[in-house]
Amino acid sequence: MHRYPFLVAAMAEGASRPVGRRRYAPKTRSGCLTCKIRRIKCDEAKPSCKRCTSTGRKCDGYGEVKTVSLVESPPATINAALVLDVSSDPLERRTFDFFRSKTVAGISGYFHDAVWERTVLQVSHSEPTIRFAVNALGALHEEILLRREGRVQGLSIGAECRTSFPMKQYTKAIQGLQRLLESDQVPLDLVLLCSMVFMHFEALHQSFLPALVHLENAIRLLKARQASCGKKVDEGIVQSIMRMDVQGSVYLGMRIPGLPYYQMESPLQSTTIRDLSHARDIVNTSTSRLLHFVRTEADKYKFREPGNVPLEVYARAQEFQQSTARLDQMLYDFMQDMSHRRTIREQRGLDMLRSRAKINRVLAGTCLHAEASALDGFQSHFEEILTLCNYRCCSEDLEGFLFSPSLDDGLVWPLLFVASACRDSRIRHQAHARLKSLPAKDGVWHVEILARLTEAEIRYEEALFEGDHPTCKDIPEWRRVHASALDQWDVSSGKTTVRVALRTRPNGMDGEWEDVWETLHFSTTVSECDVQDFYSNSVPVVSMAYADLNPLDLQSSVKWAARTGPFTPNLCLPNRSKLFP
Repeated sequence: MHRYPFLVAAMAEGASRPVGRRRYAPKTRSGCLTCKIRRIKCDEAKPSCKRCTSTGRKCDGYGEVKTVSLVESPPATINAALVLDVSSDPLERRTFDFFRSKTVAGISGYFHDAVWERTVLQVSHSEPTIRFAVNALGALHEEILLRREGRVQGLSIGAECRTSFPMKQYTKAIQGLQRLLESDQVPLDLVLLCSMVFMHFEALHQSFLPALVHLENAIRLLKARQASCGKKVDEGIVQSIMRMDVQGSVYLGMRIPGLPYYQMESPLQSTTIRDLSHARDIVNTSTSRLLHFVRTEADKYKFREPGNVPLEVYARAQEFQQSTARLDQMLYDFMQDMSHRRTIREQRGLDMLRSRAKINRVLAGTCLHAEASALDGFQSHFEEILTLCNYRCCSEDLEGFLFSPSLDDGLVWPLLFVASACRDSRIRHQAHARLKSLPAKDGVWHVEILARLTEAEIRYEEALFEGDHPTCKDIPEWRRVHASALDQWDVSSGKTTVRVALRTRPNGMDGEWEDVWETLHFSTTVSECDVQDFYSNSVPVVSMAYADLNPLDLQSSVKWAARTGPFTPNLCLPNRSKLFP
């Protein structure tokens, strides 16, 4: 007989079980905190377990038992089946479905925009004002696409595709916004959503002054909310309005961005980029703050008081140079990061952001230099911007993008910037050719006007060079164009004739400005009554919705806009506006 029979029994029992597996025992999570930390079984005696008290330990108790809710959270996106039931009217349901499937995708562009893809659609179920505005924008977008498709197929489709439905829906939306503003507790987010849809409708309708009125009043509302109670507005809505704010300042040479420091935290606090939406927000905020510095401080010493720059202004300019360079590097690192898998659409969006960041580097590096030749040191940046634009031109449907209701200029602004600011003929002529090749007839952006204006600048600067390909050193400082603008639209003959002012400094930085005038003829036909109707009807009607919000001085705005014409993109004045600094 074995000396230790209980060991033999234990060994036999262990041999019958698979090696490496523990005996099953149900786990409990209701023990005391001390036993959980010691990883031993608790006897769960109350108020203190005996496992702890018998060994002289302090029992830390059992804590609060957390209950798990079995109610499912709402879905992140709206159900498409619900969208179809947004109205009982068949035409409104059809228009809303077109907006959801076509217009929203066009507005979002290269990015996923939760405000348009989810918030606007969801609010349309409960708020008729948003629904009317959405129907107006969707119907107008559909009419433009029908005219475009008919022209591509060789069909003469004009008045047949123009109906009163978009304007009727827009009128209902304006009346609904008036009722909202008359109520005591109007949700600010709702008013801002209305303003966003109104801006896109007016821009797509090529009524840019009313769109600017909506933008300015939305900014004024945001600032009033921030000053009164400090209650935060939806961040996505703020970013959407900020993007339109930046667009207005890019194409209006003296306009100061209204929301550069609405979000006080620095856009470059993080050293890495989380995703593409985060990258867009950083670039947008950085551009807004840079343009605010350029318009409020730098332009004074660049155009009016050259050479008298205070040290603190130099220091701020240096900070912007460093931040824009860091942002450019962050975008490059994000592009090289293989852990972020991007679609073709997202890669195009990233290319657009990179071109914007490089433009910001050039602006930050030259904002205090009165000499236009300061731009010659950024030739490598111009080449990189052109390379990004060439890649996008060869890999996407530009016509489809520019005919969309999006207010994002995409390729227009980078190509326009390179063609105007770069004096190397090899680079600038390629950029100008790309700009001319973009679709030019319909949509928000009038590429023909921009290309012809840039062509006038190039022709003037290179007129004295006898060779074929002038470089930067072949164009003297006194011959360079510092600013350009459109003035005196003539539509009396049924054709569009515009005078262009090219501002130069032929007598050096201490000399007086001199304007060189050229007359351009465009193929776009605009009747004189259309211009009169635009100013007499559109502007007052839109402004009535903001009558209690101290709107812009419309009389002076209309007088100024009449000098630039209503059919330019965002009252488009590349480089600087007619009101030169």
